Amino acid sequence: MSSSQVKSGASPEVLRSVYVDVSVWIALLANEPSSPALARWLEAETSPLMTSRWSVVELASALSIKVRRAELTALQAQDLGERFDALVRGEVSLLPLASVDYDQAAALCRNAASGLRAGDALHLAVAQRARASHLMTLDKVMALNAEKLGLQLLQTV
Repeated sequence: MSSSQVKSGASPEVLRSVYVDVSVWIALLANEPSSPALARWLEAETSPLMTSRWSVVELASALSIKVRRAELTALQAQDLGERFDALVRGEVSLLPLASVDYDQAAALCRNAASGLRAGDALHLAVAQRARASHLMTLDKVMALNAEKLGLQLLQTV
C-alpha cells in the first residue's frame, strides 16, 4: 500500500484471482468448439489462476471417457493429460483439498434447487476457501451458483 493511499484513506486495489473449473481445462485441451476463445483468454489473462487437485481427477476421468467414446486415442489422452500437468505446474496454482471443502460442498448439494453435482460443489467450495474473486467455467449450473456465492464470472467472448 502506498503512502498516498494511507494518507488519503483510499483502499488498496483488490487483487483479482481466478478459479478455473475443469470444464475450461477439458475444452481448452481437447479441441472443442470453445477452444480458440479459451486459448485467447488464457494467453491474455494476467491474474493469478488457480484450480483444485480435484481437477486432476476430473480431467483424467473426462479424457478416459473420450477414449471410450473413440473421440480420442489413448495416446492423445495421455498427451493431453501431460499438457495439463505441465500447465498447472507452470502457470496455475493447484490447490489441495481440505476437509472443510467436503463439508461446504455437501452443504451446497443439500440445496436440491441448486442443481449442483458433487464435483461442481467441491470446486465452488475450494474457490471460496481460496478467496477467488472470479470463476471461469463453461458449466451454466455452476456459474449460476457461483454468482450466488459472490464469485464474479468471466466470459471468453
